[in-house]
Amino acid sequence: MDSDKINEEMIEMRKQFNRIQSKIRSEANIKDCFHPDKEECVLPIKSAHSLQRQGSLRFLEKDLDGNRYLYIHTEREHNFKHDFFDLKKTGRKVATTFDGFCSFHDTEIFKLIENEPEITDIDNDEHLFLHSYRSFAIAAHRKFEEDKYYQSEDPEIISLLNNMFNPVQLAESKLGVRAALNDFIEPKKRMDEWLLNKEYSNLEYLVIEYPYTCPIGCAAYITPHQLPNGKSIQMNPLDEFQSSVFTTVLPFSNRTVIILAAFPDDPIGCKLLDQIDAIPYELKQQKFLNFFLFEGAENVVISPHFIEKLSTQKRKEYCELINFIQDNRTPFLKYNDKKFPINYFDPSNAIK
Repeated sequence: MDSDKINEEMIEMRKQFNRIQSKIRSEANIKDCFHPDKEECVLPIKSAHSLQRQGSLRFLEKDLDGNRYLYIHTEREHNFKHDFFDLKKTGRKVATTFDGFCSFHDTEIFKLIENEPEITDIDNDEHLFLHSYRSFAIAAHRKFEEDKYYQSEDPEIISLLNNMFNPVQLAESKLGVRAALNDFIEPKKRMDEWLLNKEYSNLEYLVIEYPYTCPIGCAAYITPHQLPNGKSIQMNPLDEFQSSVFTTVLPFSNRTVIILAAFPDDPIGCKLLDQIDAIPYELKQQKFLNFFLFEGAENVVISPHFIEKLSTQKRKEYCELINFIQDNRTPFLKYNDKKFPINYFDPSNAIK
């Protein structure tokens, strides 16, 4: 599909979306605690952050005349001055939130990594597991909300979906979401069991640490479609099962931690982690990690310190690449380390 046509359609769809945005969010919203022990739950369901509000989000935000903000790939608005579908300034109070834990479990589960925002220890499997569990939780929650949105019987939402897709595309999108939901069932059973039994070392972890603050945060459960060796994988979203990788990127005051985790009996996830670990040069490894995050993660937070130093044309191209990825009518991106234009992990992009 022609990229100019995609961007024109995305702008028009966004205008329609903005007109009924509150209704869409109300229709799709789910309030439910992700923790398996419902008898322990203490209401209300909280608007929980998938990234630490007093930690990573604080280091990413920018202050402009007393107003602090950052950017999220899923929060967009029409840039009327330059006529493109831009990123929208978002406060960290609402950034990366989801109604996915009750007030008791949101505090109790994550207190070890929340009470001291910079405490995360890359050699502590409990820390790695808790971050991975929370990344998994928001991904599952968002997918269930997406399914609810597609099943809506509200006339305005049905009209919007019919304008976005032809009947075949809409049916395929609904099937794709249902198939993705199935991919969460068994992983959730295992993660819940390990959480309850405090078995934090059962995942295979790959942790990368940079000694500076990178301008990106992420909490996601990514289904990869490319390996670092260039091989395409999992190209049919309707396959019986899609392998995914727990993915967390945590910028701190003077370092950045990337946590990738896979089930030990998942050959695709473990192969991906092994190949990333084996990339011989740091720059090449960074390039693939950028591609992996950009192509596969929705819950990505970007610092204004990165976005706002781009020229208008480069920022437009950045946003158009998001448009391409978010449009499920387009093919998966193919990794090319010589052409992919983004590197959040380059020291020159570090937040000072």
